[in-house]
Amino acid sequence: MDLDQELLADSMKSALRVEFLANSEELFLYAGGLYSAMMWSREVDRENKRKNKKKYYGKNVIS
Repeated sequence: MDLDQELLADSMKSALRVEFLANSEELFLYAGGLYSAMMWSREVDRENKRKNKKKYYGKNVIS
C-alpha cells in the first residue's frame, strides 16, 4: 500500500493541534491512527459512491 503523502501531512498537522499528547511517540501513534481512519473513510466513500451509482443506473435501465 502506497502512502498518500498529502494525507499523511494532514494527519500530522491535525495531531500537532492536540494538546493531550505527552511526547513524540504519542504524536506519531496518534497521527498514524488519524491517517488510517482517513484512508478507511476514503475507501468507504468510494465504495458507497460505486454502490449508489450502480443502484441509480440500475433503476434507470429497469424503468
